[in-house]
Amino acid sequence: MKPFDAQRRLSRIEAVLPELRQRLDPCCLCPRCCSAHRLGGELGECGLDGVLRVASVARHLGEEPPISGETGAINVFFSGCNLHCLHCQNWPISQLHVGKQLTPEELAGRILKKWRKGAHTLGWVTPTPQIVGALEAYRLCLNEGLDLPLVHNNGGYEDPEIVDLLAGIVDIWLPDVKTSDSAWGRKVQQADDYPEYNRKAVAGMVRLVESGNAQSVIVRRLLLPGRLEDSRQTLEWLWGSFGNQIQLSLMCQYFPTYQTENDFDLGRKLSEEEYNTIIEYAQDLGFERGWVQNFEEENGLPLHCL
Repeated sequence: MKPFDAQRRLSRIEAVLPELRQRLDPCCLCPRCCSAHRLGGELGECGLDGVLRVASVARHLGEEPPISGETGAINVFFSGCNLHCLHCQNWPISQLHVGKQLTPEELAGRILKKWRKGAHTLGWVTPTPQIVGALEAYRLCLNEGLDLPLVHNNGGYEDPEIVDLLAGIVDIWLPDVKTSDSAWGRKVQQADDYPEYNRKAVAGMVRLVESGNAQSVIVRRLLLPGRLEDSRQTLEWLWGSFGNQIQLSLMCQYFPTYQTENDFDLGRKLSEEEYNTIIEYAQDLGFERGWVQNFEEENGLPLHCL
């Protein structure tokens, strides 16, 4: 692992902020490229204007071991999302935009307060629509001495050009890989091009690791009931493309919520048999780096190595 170089990060932030601000209005920060004039108050596809909006800044101990460590991750939950997942378990934040408007200075203050009490990483949760304000706050934190690895936790629906712009800034990429089926992406995420952009984005993240501009990529796969073949296809693609270059996190904590409580496909929990089937399939493919969850734990924790 390279030593933490705050000045290099600050220089990189200064270099990319002008382009990211330009992409903010009209907005083309994600694959939807909705062209909303967000700085003028128009709402984008994500439901956000140009003002920074944050649901919470909280310490989490239950993330994957490289993220939580022993002292936990400071997770910034940004309001809004560029996906509209029918089963989103954080739907009040992602779809109803629960949160509070903050200035970058106010957000930086909240992060620094947590950091001074000790933490292992700083995590951004769904930051893409608000990447400009996030970077402005991060720049202020770096100037105050913050030295935590930065985790970019995203839904996997990312523009690979934006991924490239964050080279040397993000340490750990934490994308979801939700589906390999465009029809399912259209139904569940309202994005039939999800598999296309997801694969390009994850490949871009891995390239950043290969070039020394990031530390690691941890791919999360939330297993859904009845979607075993989609999971198999997704794992086959991940293994065939990256092998053990990536770390894999197979998650079993799905439960019907938001728009899926009475859904024919998603209106039940994942079964333990389904979960074990996909764990065995991942192991048979050759995955050795990653984690699975204890199915018996109500909250899906703790994590165990593959």
